[in-house]
Amino acid sequence: MAFTRIAFALLFLGAPLVLALKIRQQRRALGRSPVVLGRSSEGLLARWFERLGPFGLLFWPALWLWIALGGAPLSEPPLRSAGLVLVAAGAALTGSSIFLMGRAWRIGIDPENRSELAEGGPYRWIRHPIYSGFLVMFVGNALVVPHPVVLVGAVLTAAGVVLQALREERHLQRTFGDRYARYAAATGRFAPRLRRGRP
Repeated sequence: MAFTRIAFALLFLGAPLVLALKIRQQRRALGRSPVVLGRSSEGLLARWFERLGPFGLLFWPALWLWIALGGAPLSEPPLRSAGLVLVAAGAALTGSSIFLMGRAWRIGIDPENRSELAEGGPYRWIRHPIYSGFLVMFVGNALVVPHPVVLVGAVLTAAGVVLQALREERHLQRTFGDRYARYAAATGRFAPRLRRGRP
């Protein structure tokens, strides 16, 4: 149980650090902030979804802190261990993919990003490895803390992640046209394709 608390304390402290480091790196590379929430041209509803959606992600650091402080009801060791493995794997995939996305990384849909398309690292096989890591972490968290609120939070957040991924794909299709269509045909959205499309 102590190991679980330490693991989630590290996650609680590490996640904002990774985000801060990447934002700083992008500011230097782009000469402006990579946080572009609400700049999409999709319409008012979509812009508000993009602005308010990230606040839903604050549920997870609150959960991690609750676990770290010893207040959360934890599952039994076999289920908890499986959950911890998924959380660690998801966090590693998300964190590494953030940096491997290079200059293309943004928080939000950037209508001015017309030259970058991440295709290296995990992006060779998965179009949204950052979100894939999130989804794996949501499952892991639900296994570690068998609480209805965590399950509902996982389902709602996963739905928001899928919606955002679809929005980003529409933007990339408009921006890159056939190049993105070929890339999408050869990759899976959240997991590698078993059969790759024609490049």
